[in-house]
Order: sequence, then C-alpha cells, then structure tokens
Amino acid sequence: MGRARTLAAAAALAATAPAVLPGAADGALQSGRQEVESVEFAGNRAFTDRELRRAVRTQPSSCPLVLAATTCALGIDWGRDRFYHSPRILTDDAERLVYLYRAHGFRRATVDTEVAPAGDDAVAVRFLVDEGEPYRVGSINFAGDSTPPELEIGTGLPIGVGDPLSFLYLGQASDTVTRRLRDSGYAFAEVFRRHRLPAGSDTATVTYDVELGPLATVGPVRVAGNRLLGADVVLNRLPFQEGDRYRERQIREAQRSLHEIEIVARASVRVDTVPTEADSIVPILVEITEGDLHRVRAGGGLNSAECLNVEGLWASRNFFGGGRLLQARARLSNLLAGALQSSPLCSQAGTGEYGQINWAASLDFNQPVFLSSKNRVFGGVFAERQSQKNIFVRDAFGVDFGMSRTVGAGAVLGLRVRPELSRLDAAEATLCATFLACAFADVAALAESTWLTPVALSLVLDRTVDVLSPRRGHRALLDLEYTGKATGSDFAYLRAFADGSVYREIDERAVLALRLRAGRIRPGSGGPSYLVPAQKRFYGGGASSVRGFAQSTLGPRSLSIGVEQLLRRPEPGAEPPCVPAAVRDLTCDGSPLAGSDLFQLRPVGGMGTLEASAELRFDISESPLGGTAFVDVGQVWPSGIRLDDLEVAPGVGIRYDTAFGPVRLDVAYSFRDPEHLQVVTSQIRPFVSGRDDASDRIDIGAPGGGGEYIDWVVSEDLALLDPPVLFGDERGFSLRRFQLHFSIGQAF
Repeated sequence: MGRARTLAAAAALAATAPAVLPGAADGALQSGRQEVESVEFAGNRAFTDRELRRAVRTQPSSCPLVLAATTCALGIDWGRDRFYHSPRILTDDAERLVYLYRAHGFRRATVDTEVAPAGDDAVAVRFLVDEGEPYRVGSINFAGDSTPPELEIGTGLPIGVGDPLSFLYLGQASDTVTRRLRDSGYAFAEVFRRHRLPAGSDTATVTYDVELGPLATVGPVRVAGNRLLGADVVLNRLPFQEGDRYRERQIREAQRSLHEIEIVARASVRVDTVPTEADSIVPILVEITEGDLHRVRAGGGLNSAECLNVEGLWASRNFFGGGRLLQARARLSNLLAGALQSSPLCSQAGTGEYGQINWAASLDFNQPVFLSSKNRVFGGVFAERQSQKNIFVRDAFGVDFGMSRTVGAGAVLGLRVRPELSRLDAAEATLCATFLACAFADVAALAESTWLTPVALSLVLDRTVDVLSPRRGHRALLDLEYTGKATGSDFAYLRAFADGSVYREIDERAVLALRLRAGRIRPGSGGPSYLVPAQKRFYGGGASSVRGFAQSTLGPRSLSIGVEQLLRRPEPGAEPPCVPAAVRDLTCDGSPLAGSDLFQLRPVGGMGTLEASAELRFDISESPLGGTAFVDVGQVWPSGIRLDDLEVAPGVGIRYDTAFGPVRLDVAYSFRDPEHLQVVTSQIRPFVSGRDDASDRIDIGAPGGGGEYIDWVVSEDLALLDPPVLFGDERGFSLRRFQLHFSIGQAF
C-alpha cells in the first residue's frame, strides 16, 4: 500500500468527523477540564503513530519548533497550542480509527482508550488498538470487454494480490484502469468493481467489469471566449487536432499549453455538448478568458546582498497578433548601498566602486508557437552593469535568442545563444589572484572589452504545486554551456551545472525541503582561451546558498591590502610590518596585520562546486508567520570536486508569507577554520628624481605622527606576496561566526 495514499485517506476520514478547534477548547479550562499532555498509540502495526495521529482530533498541547527553546522552555504560555480532554471527542476518535482500519480491510479491528493523570490539570491519552487479521485480496480479475494486451491494465495498480482488502485502494485501482483506457482512445470507457468474500474465508475475489465503448477520435474543436487571439492561435497550441485519436491526457496538456500564452488568464478544455453523428466522434470545446492587452508592473525588494532594488516592466501580450509577447524590462539595484551598508539589511552589499548602482535593461520578444504547439522561439537585446562585492564590476551589452520545447508535463528543453561584449572593471586584484596576471599590461589586457558567445542547452523540470512555497513535488535544472573559437568567443570552456530540489509535506503545518546542486567547469587550452571569465566561475555563500557565509565568500579567496599599510609604522617608533625590499621581491609577510580590518577579502571563484541543503519549514499557529531549521553543506574548489573539506552551516530562520512570496530572515553558523590566503598588493619601485613628483613618495609614518617619506613610489603593477597570511576566526565558539541574511522568497 502507498504510504502517501494512506496519509491522505487518514486525513479524509478525520475530516468527516465533527471538528474541535483549539480556540474553542481554551474555554474548557474554565470548567475544570484537563489539558492533554501526550497522545500515544499501542498495538498498531499497519499504520504509524503519525498516520493515526492525523486521523484523530485529540492532540497533545504543543509548542511550535521556533518557540520550543525560547518562550516555552521558560514556561511562558505565549504561542503554545493547547488542547483539552473531551470524553465525547475521545469516543469519536476511537470510532474514526475503527473506520480507518475497516476501510483498509481490517474488519475485526477494535480501539479502546485509556486516560491517565499526567501532573496537575493534565492527562495522558492512549489509544489501544487491536488490529486483528485483515481480509486480503485473493485474486484480481477483469471481465466484460477485452482490452488490448499492450495496455497492461492489470499492472502497477495501487492494490495487489495478498494486500489487505482496502476499499479506498480498490477505488483508486478502478480509477487508474479507467484513466489508462481513456488515455488510449476509449473516451467513454467505464470500469465497475465488485468483490466476493465467501463465508468463513479471509480472502476475497476482486473483479473489474470493463465497458470500453467505441474507439474515439477527436471531432470538431470549437473555440469560445477569444476577443484578441485568433482561433487559429488557440488551435495551434493544442496537442491534438480534429481526426486524431482521442486521449484524455491531452485534454489536460492542452490547458497547460494555453496558460503559457501571456494574454490567456484562464483556459478550459473539455468535451463539447454539441451532438455528433457517431458515438466515436468526440467534439471539443475550448473556452478562454483573456487578460489585458498591455501590462505595466513595478515592484521592489530588499536583501542583504543587493540592498534596495526596484524593477519595472511593460508588456504587449498580443504583439501583432498570434499571442506574441513584446516585453521591456528595467531594473536598478544597490540603491542606498553606501548609506545602509552598516545595517543588517544591507550588510553584504558592496562599497566604493562595488556599491554604485547596478542596472539592467532588456527588450524581449517571444513567439509562443513555432512549427509545433510544443515549440517557442525568443530573442532580445540587453545592456547591464553588474557587480559582485570585492570581485568585479562588469559592463555588458548583447543579444539573446533561442528556442524551447515542451517535452513532458512540467519539462522544458531549451537551446539558447547569448553573444555579449563585456568589460571588467575594478577587478585588478581579482585578476591577479585568479589568473596570476599581476603586471599592468596583463591586467589591462584581461580587463579590456571581450566577446563571450556561449551556447547553452538546458532542461528544466518543475513538478511542484506552489511556485512560491512548494509543499510537494520536485524541481530540477540541468544546464550545459560551451564557448570557444567555434562560437566566435574570446574564451573557451565547457560548463556543466545541475540543481535539484525535493519537497515532502510532513503534515499540514510542516514541509521538508531538500536540495542538491553541483557544477564543474573545464577550461579550454592554449593561449588566452584557458581563462574562464569571472562572472562564469562558481561562487558559494549567500542567502540562497550555504547560509553560514556572506555572499560569494565560500571557496577560494584572496586578501588585498594597500602597500602603504604594509610599509607604515603602526605607531611612532615601531617597526613597519615589511620593508620595501621585501615587497619588491614578494617576500613581505603581512601576518602581523591579520587581526586588523586592513585586509579586504576578495572571493576568487572556482571551477567546481557542490552544495546540499536540508530545511524543515513549519507554520506557527494560524498566522502568516512561519519558521525554519536548516543545515547547509557545500564548498567551491579551484579545480575538480572533493569531499574532504566540505563546510557545514546549521541555522534557523523566520518566514512571513506575503502575496509575492515569503519574507525571510535567516541566521546560520560557520565552523570554518582559519586558512592561509594569498595577499595581493601594489608593487613598488624606486623613486626617480626628475621623473616622479616628490609627493608621490610613500609615507610610512605612523597615523597622526607626521609624514615620513621613503624614496619609493607605488607602481602600476600588482604583487602576489609569499608567504600567505593565516586569516579567519580562531577555533571555538564566536559570535563573529554567525551570518545574518535578509531576503524575499524561499532559499530554494
């Protein structure tokens, strides 16, 4: 028996009984009734305690998980869900359990109850179950019309020979057979079930009587409700046409396909009531409701990585007819990043060049039908300024075009090409640490405008019920991207990435969400093509990644520092950390400054990544407020994927549901040990009288102690110093290891 179906059956049986609301029971305290301390089950084997608990109304008083270690642990009643003992409800619950067992074939089952004191004004409730031996299925037969052998209607049913005689599963099996027949062209097929249980026997003979009816074909297809869309556009989106074999599953597919047209607000596809000349002809009625021709939307958000962001959209949803979509979009982010960078709301936003306003603008065209109802083509132009804190600032413009094909329920296969001309800025230290290109000429060459022309093949699968906060189902993304000389690109690499999530509803108030994502980049070889652009490398950490780390700080990193800080005296009379000759020959050791805030952490990015997350999401009472407890695991590596240095970050969070998704606040803890990081600084050269201005000389005097100039000046080149500096918090508990994230939408 399917355990998910059992849970659904238990919930359905419980719902048929009178409801007792916790709020109503609160008044019971006034009449001296006792609080339910615990609810236990004994003697049950066919059903778990959790399944039986969902079938009864008597519940133990409990505390939401997010409060269990806070207010409830302190004895504060706020937020506690209280339930009180009611003999009448307890009797009804015992009857519900008997009905549940008998509906699943346990006709001899009996249930008694036991109530015992459990402290002051509290009781412990126990259900004593005697399941007895169930009646079982002895054989399953099919009678009536003969069915095509290739349909195999007797395989894969919810109930089989030897299973308990569950009437719920017998009904599900009948529905399964009916659906298979109607999906195979028998539009009017009916399946009737019956069983015979001989006196004195514990096994039953189950028979399904099949009435096939005629093999049907699709008749005339009538379109109604369309004002702007032509009937031909609607018909082209259907996976069938007049004269095709009738298949009921295609009716459901047709509704999904029509909803993919932007201007379609609602769509209904069903058998038409118009009479036909033959019973084997099935006329179809397609009714649609159209939305507005033009749509204008604006919105905004706030998160700790991008600070304040706003977005605007204009769309023509029947551009030159045919359901075509023309859409203009503009977005601004990093707004107020400088002013709010010190606040928790924008704590991970950039500063300086990285904190300037980011923007993106695009104009996109979408053709919903191309050669087939399952195909669509799209194209557009875009321009953007994008930055990642302490990594790079990127300006780009280009075109984007491709095609996608629906290959199954919730599954889309896509092919796209996105040529762009981009330029990296404010990335000198990153380029030096990443590509060992520290000379000014090399940095300038890497930072100049380059062409990137990736060709990407992707498969997107989404079989969830709720897009914003899924409770059941799964999602998956597979993405393969290639670029090289063959595509006209200045870079060459093969990039593979996979991301999958699974959602399981534990009960009506809790959901378990699991995610696994992995990526690998294989760079090209020879010449400058071995470089992988900074924006295409993998980065980890952030509100939707391993949450124990700030945005992009998981994985390879480097430290940058002004060379003046390495040569300056920390206080009058003290020796500076380094002497000019040590900087010049790259042997300067910056370790004495490791505990200061002079170093700037710069993520380098990697060529391999692996992340996994487990998250328990739960509601708090009946309010929009919810909570979560999670564990994130992951790492980013310079090359390849290893499992010996994965970082683990547990945490908790608060959710507040809104119409545009949950607003969330997460806090996670990092156990990362200190590690040796490469230091990037400016190179220096001797002062040349007559060529250099005297004011260009480096001041090594202590702060506030006056100028103390040396005959050295800062060069245009960068330097990678050796030895690396041990950087990070010492082992052991530290408040600095907590990382706060604020965002909108679930982490995955």
